[in-house]
Amino acid sequence: MKRKSLFLAVASLLAASYANAGQMTTEQQIAEKSAQIFHDTNPPAMVMAIIQNGQVTYRAYGETAKGNHTSPTPDSLLRVGSMSKILASELLVKLADKGALRLTDTLQKYAPPGMTVPEVSRGNPVTLISLATHTSGLPRLIPGQAPAGSAPFTWPDRPARWNWLNQKPTLTAPWEQAQYSNVGYDLLADAMEAAGKKPYLQLMRENVTGPLGMKDTTTQPDSAQCQRLMEGSGIDPAGPCTDTTAAAGNGGMYSTARDMASWMQHLLNIRHPEKPALRAVQQAMYVQRQQLKSITGLDLAGKAQGLGMGWVFIQPSVDSPVMIQKTGGGGGFMSYMVLVPGEKTGIFVSVTKVDLDMFSALTRETNSLIPLLLKAAPGERISPAS
Repeated sequence: MKRKSLFLAVASLLAASYANAGQMTTEQQIAEKSAQIFHDTNPPAMVMAIIQNGQVTYRAYGETAKGNHTSPTPDSLLRVGSMSKILASELLVKLADKGALRLTDTLQKYAPPGMTVPEVSRGNPVTLISLATHTSGLPRLIPGQAPAGSAPFTWPDRPARWNWLNQKPTLTAPWEQAQYSNVGYDLLADAMEAAGKKPYLQLMRENVTGPLGMKDTTTQPDSAQCQRLMEGSGIDPAGPCTDTTAAAGNGGMYSTARDMASWMQHLLNIRHPEKPALRAVQQAMYVQRQQLKSITGLDLAGKAQGLGMGWVFIQPSVDSPVMIQKTGGGGGFMSYMVLVPGEKTGIFVSVTKVDLDMFSALTRETNSLIPLLLKAAPGERISPAS
């Protein structure tokens, strides 16, 4: 309560001082709004990377662990959860461009020896692109529980998920409905590893994170990186800092706000731009809402207009054009990324608390920042990062 009262007092003082000085600049409005988001959601810590007019700024609040009085920085390590899926979809497009695979390849083509992928609808198999768009017919999770004491993002491992799939579980036909699927993305990562003939993390480093200088984006953090991992909290246990390669495609990636900012600059064609054709493939909408019988688990940050490869498209409003977004959570963290392609504008935010009601408010308020960034006066921008 003391912290809430303090933030309310600070916000009131800021608003009063800005009013006395005249109209607030975009930078002042962003500072006030981001502080308000932290106050409203009330996590132990929050970090943001904001891109406006191609420039990056960072904002951080709270403390990296309860009671340590240490503020987060752009280099504080995070579990970014399902941001891992967008990294996976980018790797998928890169491998397709190199001829290692095709987006329309069947999952069966890359199945381990002796394993069979069920085909619910004859002539309509599970394909790599159906896995990437959550339209494969696979469920969110496989049945069962992780072994006692398992760290987050370490189960199901490769043998567990393939043994489950080989038992011919009841699935729906691909492309009929959208069901958010964690196991689908882990199977997609397995397929890419088989197609690329290298370990998944090596493929990711060679094709995505390495060229972009994302040195802290990994499933195998070293001791120095683990010392920078913030303390998670909430309904999902935080667990130890450990190897999470078992869930690399689904949610096992660690990263930082700085790495996420570098990646957003790449995705927005600001730094290390992608070839136009590849960027179009990566950020395309592949299925519209009205083409599906149902959508499950994909409306958390706003009603989905359509689905890309990992990306969810948010319908445009009077104030903003179409936005693409991705949510992520687990291991004591929840994260969100929203981009406006073509506008050099985007936001990444991560909090050290798992709470679905809180996250709904976080995504809603973060989305409300986008029109503010887009309406900045010509040439105006928030201060660049130091």
